[in-house]
Amino acid sequence: MQTSWLTAEQYAHLSTQVQGAFIAPLPAFQILSISGPDNLKYLQGQSTCDLTQLTADNFLRGAHCDAKGKMWSIFHVFSHADSLHVIAFRDELVASTAQWQKFGVFSKVSFDATEGRYAVFGLGGVGSEQLVTSLGFSLPATDGQLSRHDDATLLRLAADHYLLVMPQHKAQQVMQRPLPFAAPNLWLKAHILQGFAYLEQPLIGELVPQMLNLQAINGISFTKGCYVGQETVARLKYRGGNKRAAYILTADTDEVPVAGSDIELQLENNWRRVGQVINAVNINNQLWLIALLPNDITPADILRLKSEQSIVLQQLPLPYSLT
Repeated sequence: MQTSWLTAEQYAHLSTQVQGAFIAPLPAFQILSISGPDNLKYLQGQSTCDLTQLTADNFLRGAHCDAKGKMWSIFHVFSHADSLHVIAFRDELVASTAQWQKFGVFSKVSFDATEGRYAVFGLGGVGSEQLVTSLGFSLPATDGQLSRHDDATLLRLAADHYLLVMPQHKAQQVMQRPLPFAAPNLWLKAHILQGFAYLEQPLIGELVPQMLNLQAINGISFTKGCYVGQETVARLKYRGGNKRAAYILTADTDEVPVAGSDIELQLENNWRRVGQVINAVNINNQLWLIALLPNDITPADILRLKSEQSIVLQQLPLPYSLT
């Protein structure tokens, strides 16, 4: 892995064996800066979250949808000086940026991909509070809150689960410190276990927000004004119709299925395709994934990953309620 702030040698030395608190470079997550006098108004009409609720001390989780309510991206957004900074996985950020730029010509708004300016880290693990304070940050009080220090911003996604954004030259300095550095997979495993997902290329433009539980993790406002895709999103809430949700699964295997891989349900002596992989990570031959499945699935149902090995999957509880 080679970026302007993380060398191949540094990346090669990152480990999944870190115990306790860790900090993981996340070069696959990037920042889009949206500026201009209409930036807040423009993004308000392009996202499921309510930008009027954004303050200097919080961030918002949201989705960007097309006119049919299918998601281009799931993102986190916070204010930075006179700009809005959007954090997302690179595939979905590229997709959303292209759409935002296309329609942004009618507003006083500009977009800067910042690829060479900002770096993203993931923090987590038991005892992460001490790691946060050792980096100079005060602890965000609750999920959805942020802390700022020396032009860097720390976002608390959940307990012991953070995103850290900073200028790349400061990230290079951080990489020289004696810190518990970990491979991105360790943070991604924690992300999955929190019931959070992001969109990889095969699934961009395919799913509505409720399919990935955004209504349960403060990713949708049902009281804000109009936005692109709102009709579909609101109809699914008030009239029903969404029959799928995201669930956490695990298995003993060395495989790492790609996004979109089929998941099958056993029905007597037969198997039927019922879902697909959203994100997956494998650490020490233990597979962890978040998957799209029927929302009436139960832990008693027998599921498998469709592959040559026919890997049986175990369902784990979500850390939040879907009702």
